[in-house]
Amino acid sequence: MSVEVIVLVVLLVLALAGAVAGVVAVARRSGERPVGIEANPMVPRVSAEVHAGEEQVLIHVARWLMLPTGRDDVAYGEIYLVGSAGMTMKIASRSEIGRGFDAEVRVHRTRRASLAEYYVLRLPGDESLHERILALDDRIAAALHDLDPQAHVRRSAG
Repeated sequence: MSVEVIVLVVLLVLALAGAVAGVVAVARRSGERPVGIEANPMVPRVSAEVHAGEEQVLIHVARWLMLPTGRDDVAYGEIYLVGSAGMTMKIASRSEIGRGFDAEVRVHRTRRASLAEYYVLRLPGDESLHERILALDDRIAAALHDLDPQAHVRRSAG
């Protein structure tokens, strides 16, 4: 076998190994959830039409989340339930300078059901908090589905 053939075979094997490694890396990343989330008060992160009353939806979500109910009950950066006014429940993280996480669960009555929507209004740059916010997204979606198993729970991409 000539040197050119051996070099060609080695290059072919290296190219094939690189292609396989690239496919594996892309497949692994596609299975992961994106961590880059953004605050957008115009687009709900989670929404669902739930066949229950507005108050029942808010009470169920609050109980399902099992969040502390006061700022003094959490450490700096931890998420807690601020309270509710009307048909809006406020969720925040403790921040000494007022730049923490801020979100709302809003419920509106429609002709057929209650529309529950979860919005992230403000988002700090703390990556560890972002993971907890993604988990909060999951818990809110699970609470809505638990209240109404027939509810079509929608999630935004960002």
